[in-house]
Amino acid sequence: MRLTFDHLVHFVHRTPQEAAEQFCQAGFHAVAGGRHSSWGTWNSLSYFGLSYVEFLAVEHEELARQSENPLVRQCIEDEAKGEGFGQIALRTDEMDAWAERLRGQGLQVTGPVPGSRTRDDGTTLRWRMLFLEDADSALLPPFLIEWSQTDEERREDLTNRGIISAHPNGAAHLKSVGYAVTDLEEATARWQSWFGWEKGEKFHDKELGAICQAFELPGGNVVLCQPTGEGLAQTAWKNRGQRPFFARLAGASKNSEYKIGGGSYFLRALE
Repeated sequence: MRLTFDHLVHFVHRTPQEAAEQFCQAGFHAVAGGRHSSWGTWNSLSYFGLSYVEFLAVEHEELARQSENPLVRQCIEDEAKGEGFGQIALRTDEMDAWAERLRGQGLQVTGPVPGSRTRDDGTTLRWRMLFLEDADSALLPPFLIEWSQTDEERREDLTNRGIISAHPNGAAHLKSVGYAVTDLEEATARWQSWFGWEKGEKFHDKELGAICQAFELPGGNVVLCQPTGEGLAQTAWKNRGQRPFFARLAGASKNSEYKIGGGSYFLRALE
C-alpha cells in the first residue's frame, strides 16, 4: 500500500501569521491557513507541490489541553522544548486498510480521527488522521492522513487560491525531512516493520555530524540520523529528543541555510 510524504508539522509559540511572515522574510511563499475550532489550534502553511510545512500553534490553551487529538496533545507536551519540528504526516487513500494492518502488527492505533479546518473565506477542509504508538519503542511514529479530495483536486484548488505558488528564493521541491535517533539500526528496523519500506545504503553526513539511513518516498524522503559527535544532529537530539530536526528543499540558484523557529531548513541548488 502506497504512502506519500504529506507534511512537516512545525510547532511555533507565536501566531501562525508571524511564523509565515518570518518564513516569507527568508524568501519562501507562505500563507495563513485557518483554525481547528474543536482543538484550539490554528496554522499557516508553505507548499512545495503537495508537500508542505504546517506552522501549528495553540490559540485557545484551555480547549487544546482538553483535546484528545494526539497531535494537539504533543503540541502541548512539547511546549517546554521550545519551538521546533514535531511530527510528519504520510498521505494515503487507503486509511482503513492501513488501520487494520497496523493494528494487526500490534501497534496502538487511534482513529481514523476526523479533522476539519475553516478557512478565512468560510470554506471547510476535511480529512481523516490515524495516530500510532509502538509500546516496544521510544520512537514516535508519524501519523497518516487521508484527504477528502484527490491529489489532483487539491492541487488545482490550492493553486487557484494562490496557496501553491512560486517561492521567491527558488525553492520548488521538498527533498527530505530528517529525524534524530538514538540507535540507527533499531530505528531503521522499526520504521521498516511499521510500513514495509526498503532501506537504502547507510551514509555519513558531515554537515549534520551523523550516520544516516534514508527511505525514499514520493513527496519527500525520510532520513534517520544517529549523531556521531558534535554537530546539528547531536544538538537536536539533546534539545528535542527523537524528533524531526531538518528539512531539505531544492530548486534555488545557490545553497542556503535558514534557522527558523527551532528548525533547520536547507535550500539546495538543483544539480
